[in-house]
Amino acid sequence: MTPRTTLSPEITLEYLGIDPQDHADCLALLEGSPSPAVVKVLGHLSSRLGSADTSLPQLETTGLPVGELHWISAMLRFAPEVIAWHAERYIPEAVTRATLADVGRNMAINRRVHLRFGMDTYKWLNHLFAGRIYQLGRLQYLIHQPTAAIPGVASGEWIVGVHIPEGGGLAPAAVSESLALAAPFFAEHFPEHPVATANCESWLLDPYLAEHLEPSSNIATFAARFTPYGEPRTEPSDAIYFTFRTRNMDHLEALPRTTALQRVVLERIDAGGAWQLGHGYLSLR
Repeated sequence: MTPRTTLSPEITLEYLGIDPQDHADCLALLEGSPSPAVVKVLGHLSSRLGSADTSLPQLETTGLPVGELHWISAMLRFAPEVIAWHAERYIPEAVTRATLADVGRNMAINRRVHLRFGMDTYKWLNHLFAGRIYQLGRLQYLIHQPTAAIPGVASGEWIVGVHIPEGGGLAPAAVSESLALAAPFFAEHFPEHPVATANCESWLLDPYLAEHLEPSSNIATFAARFTPYGEPRTEPSDAIYFTFRTRNMDHLEALPRTTALQRVVLERIDAGGAWQLGHGYLSLR
């Protein structure tokens, strides 16, 4: 792949919001020529930029071993291409920077969870490097065509999926401000894919959660914005991971129960229950 544009490693890491503790490891991955495995990932990223294909990659099964560090190295090298692609669509630089900062955020989370450099969410970040996800204020939006039926959404219609990046809470005013930005943003920068509906798939939409939190709490207020659809799917570790940043279900008694959310999450499991991923939609009109 011949890049259309280049940026210095330091500027690239700045755009990606890389934490200082991860700088040295990232710079080491950018040294020298890319390995064959990194070249394979670069080819994949190039083929997906601007694509409507939201399937997650399976390059690990294609013969040449491709691992986590190959993905990170390729994403660091490919970032200038994504920045240039954003500019071609006249996406404001502030939105580009806020969006790409999810790379550094996920690296920092990885270091907290696994106590090492890395990024085990690299498959999710394929959406970012394909130009499909954008942070607008407090929330992120993934433009896509849903694979499951959503009331009021026609087959082939484009919608945006709502995602909640770590940090900042869910204050109603911040959520409302972000939601108000979504439809105008995609109408301006993706006029070929008009959107009128947002959906959310999250353990925060598990009905149990809203029933056991104060109705005026930020999480309950957020969930109440969405009209449920479909059947919730059991995902036992999601609530544990996003509340405590661990998927280890073996020593739950050692986790803190300081906040109302922490208590609700753990007490449901103590009682023999399992957390579910709920589905909801709302109109952006």
